[in-house]
Amino acid sequence: MSAPETVTLTIDGRKVTVPKGTGLVEAALAAGIEIPVFCYEPRLGPPIGACRMCLCEVAPGPPKPQAACTLTAQDGMDVKTALTSDSARESQDATLEFILVNHPLDCPVCDKGGECPLQDLTFRYGPGSSRMDFPKRTFDKPIPISPLIALDRERCILCYRCTRFSETVAEDGQLIARNRGAQSMIATFEDEPYRAHFSGNVIELCPVGALTSTQYRFQARPWEIQNVPTVCGLCPVGCNIHATTREGKVKRILSRNHPEVDQGWLCDKGRFAFSHVRAEDRLTDPLLRVRRRGFEEVSWDRAVDEAERLLREAHGRIVTALSGSETVEHAYALAKLLRRGLDSHVAVLPDEFSDALDPLRMPLSSIADADVVAVLGDAPVVERAPIVELWIKQAKRGGARVLYELDEDAVRGAEHAVLIWSGPGGQGGARVAALAKRLGARGAFWLPETANGRGVCDAWAAAADTEPGEVEPIGLLFVSGDEAAANPDVRALAEKAERVIAVSMFHGLAAGWADLVLPGTSYLERDGTYVNLEGRLQRLRRAVIPPAPDELAWIAKLGERFDVALSPYPSVVFDEVSPITFGGVPFGAVGEHARLPAPAEAPAAPETEPLPEPADDDGLRLVRYRPLFSGAAVERVPELQFQRPLAEVQISETDAHARGIRNGDEITLRSNGTSVSLRARVTNELRGGVVRIADEHAGELQPSVEVAR
Repeated sequence: MSAPETVTLTIDGRKVTVPKGTGLVEAALAAGIEIPVFCYEPRLGPPIGACRMCLCEVAPGPPKPQAACTLTAQDGMDVKTALTSDSARESQDATLEFILVNHPLDCPVCDKGGECPLQDLTFRYGPGSSRMDFPKRTFDKPIPISPLIALDRERCILCYRCTRFSETVAEDGQLIARNRGAQSMIATFEDEPYRAHFSGNVIELCPVGALTSTQYRFQARPWEIQNVPTVCGLCPVGCNIHATTREGKVKRILSRNHPEVDQGWLCDKGRFAFSHVRAEDRLTDPLLRVRRRGFEEVSWDRAVDEAERLLREAHGRIVTALSGSETVEHAYALAKLLRRGLDSHVAVLPDEFSDALDPLRMPLSSIADADVVAVLGDAPVVERAPIVELWIKQAKRGGARVLYELDEDAVRGAEHAVLIWSGPGGQGGARVAALAKRLGARGAFWLPETANGRGVCDAWAAAADTEPGEVEPIGLLFVSGDEAAANPDVRALAEKAERVIAVSMFHGLAAGWADLVLPGTSYLERDGTYVNLEGRLQRLRRAVIPPAPDELAWIAKLGERFDVALSPYPSVVFDEVSPITFGGVPFGAVGEHARLPAPAEAPAAPETEPLPEPADDDGLRLVRYRPLFSGAAVERVPELQFQRPLAEVQISETDAHARGIRNGDEITLRSNGTSVSLRARVTNELRGGVVRIADEHAGELQPSVEVAR
């Protein structure tokens, strides 16, 4: 491979050599020199030179200072920043003075105060005093552009970071710049609420206090907080985050850029759903069913005694239903207790994984470099693994062809093709791996439904002595976590079980049908590890102390009753499971930016069936999907309720045209005597022969439906 072409230039008298095409701002950083910026943000696409903060003298070139962010490094270029050029320094002073003409002096009460780029750059590059003694412009404030985001217009410096994100990254087109010149202002399209999966990113992008979080507004100051590096536990992407805490409470979630995983973006569920840990119905003490008196709170010692009694007295199989939100250590400890301490046990795992995809392992960022991306399976990518949707959009902006109907010739003819499977796991993962191998695709991803389903399955297998058998009869059902407790299939198992032990964070999920309810914890309250959809092992750090003991603590106590040695410390449990599953990597080596393991060797090819096809007759195949903005965490965050899915049915352009259906029409779906009427949303991101409806709006519809206007 040939070495990249380079250029050599001089910046403030320092010579620096950088790859050809490097921006001038990055070239200056390579020379150890900072060029201040407001509007410039490489993740937002081509620079626009809106704020003029980066003005420098550039030779050869025009005699006036130039916006450095819009220039690329050239051979022989001589650049002078404000450090060495009077002209550049005067220009930057004037730029800051102009920005501050109408900017309010409310730093002491502004949520951005203390971590504000405008403050920092004004102190470092601005004039020492102001010539402006006239009244500043004011607007009504704050303007709620959504229940999650407040806008203070007088603070806005019109850098257009927010509108560029909406237009070119999320591609939702909802945030706009209205009017021109001095009357320019940021607004939402037709003043509708900013309702999108990634709206919260504009808060972090804003270099001033114009866009702020309604949850964090007036909650803390920078010198009162701690930022705990961890990962999000609400979807399988495993975005890297900082959990901001104050006085033992989580106050906000910020992104922690991992360029291979999330590129510094977060979905609104990951950013705003943290307040579920303070829900009013949060369980803090175990609940025991007492005959004729319902439930009563009991001590933890009594709860462990009752759990032991229920396990020993179980007649029939002991079945565990896992949520996929457990840490690797939690799942391993539970498996070791139940599968080694008790003879008869079956697990209902949250997802079925196939190791056939491991040889195709690549970072999520590789999607952006693909020239063909084939999205297979019919669940919406944005609802299952939202950041993957942003990687797909970035690939498309880079010229990639995105397919929602499989075109084998296009995949075969591509230099870098990626397959993304959003259907069921297990055989589905093996099938898409076999398809990728046959078509020559360089990478393939399966999008599971749970945050740590891969890690839970791996940990359970590491502690297993036998293969799972038949589920029935059920002597005792052990329900681990709120996702499992809310699952209709698990509820059906509970009706068949003689006894039920449930672990839940909230009163309402399991108290009606369990015999013993043990308080659970959130991912923000745990220490341990998660494995994301790439197979990347990442570190989960406890941000706040839970109101109840960690799961490992009472599992270890219960283990003593069954002569199973278990540690209550995640690091010790991980060191036990790591040699079996993770190649012996020590707990302390799972660092801030975890690396992706090398692709594994291809396993023996399993016998697989073809990917599911739509119905051949006049009917359509119904796909029910679980929306991103659903579940126990979202239900307990009032600000997120407006993000719940609309009552609509998604239908492909092909099927809509064939049936004379237009976007927004009300249509009726029928199957087996059941009908549901919904508004149609025509989309080009769905293959023909399939319609999609969110679970909560699908009613009792069966997989094969007829559609009528």
